[in-house]
Amino acid sequence: MPTVSVIIPAYNRADLIVETLESVFAQSYRDYEIIVIDDGSTDDTRTVLAPLAAAGELRYTYQENAGLPAARNTGIRIAEGQYVAFLDSDDLFTPDKLEKQMAVFATHPDAMLVHAGFSKFDNAGNDLGYRDTSFYSGQIYPQMLLEWSVLMAAPCVVSRREVFAEVGYFDESLWWAEDLDMWRRIARRYPFYIVPEPLAKIRTHPTSMSSDKTKAADAFLIYLNKAFAEDLDLSEDFKRHALARMYTNVAQNLLGAGRRPEMRLVRAHAWKAMRYWPRETGAYAAWVASFLPPGVRESLIKVWRKLRYRPSQA
Repeated sequence: MPTVSVIIPAYNRADLIVETLESVFAQSYRDYEIIVIDDGSTDDTRTVLAPLAAAGELRYTYQENAGLPAARNTGIRIAEGQYVAFLDSDDLFTPDKLEKQMAVFATHPDAMLVHAGFSKFDNAGNDLGYRDTSFYSGQIYPQMLLEWSVLMAAPCVVSRREVFAEVGYFDESLWWAEDLDMWRRIARRYPFYIVPEPLAKIRTHPTSMSSDKTKAADAFLIYLNKAFAEDLDLSEDFKRHALARMYTNVAQNLLGAGRRPEMRLVRAHAWKAMRYWPRETGAYAAWVASFLPPGVRESLIKVWRKLRYRPSQA
């Protein structure tokens, strides 16, 4: 039996999934299996994967299109490993990713989840900087509901498979933030461990769901309302603060768009944040920035990103 099951959901990724798989084949840690869940692809994904499946390099399962959470759940159910690692079909592992995370499990027998930082890149191969997720270390619940500047990414996570028997599977009713919902449920029970360096590379491109930032607030609101409903000990002040932080972050992320509709949305989100938490200074800054000329706003955002995200090679 393999120790780690690497679960890769795929939907119409014939053009990118081989590169993703090669990043797993290149792992210095070798005791793993790869499970690809083809979530109803209509392109050549099955054809591309067939030789690898026939050679025993991976396990291939096809299902009718049911969405990313359902595909991950299928992978968890058929996984044979004691540990589960997640990888999206357009993202990459660094060669020492599994080795470094499994070393943490070896030295911390109580660990249920070990994650890492990540870098982002675009289809041209440009490095978009390192995302530091070191906030998510130790007992992070409920404070994690206030943290929106950098979120954990699924390809950075390795967890014990048994944890899903305790907290349940990914919520298939969520069309976005289903991973945040899972981390939240685990964090209510267990501390998180982290390897504080980029061990995964997250691709940004026009077809990724995360690229449509105009829908983010609606999705995150569903996530937060579910969290609030499941934890009645959270105070009203805490919930208002969490909502303000969320709306502020979404507003700030929309500032890079140059069109008027997005700027109106920035102001709407900033206004909601200010109403929920009048001391949320970032909301006021986003409101003001939305009125700046596009060129000025873009220059300020470039400076802000350089300060916020250091190059991943550093």
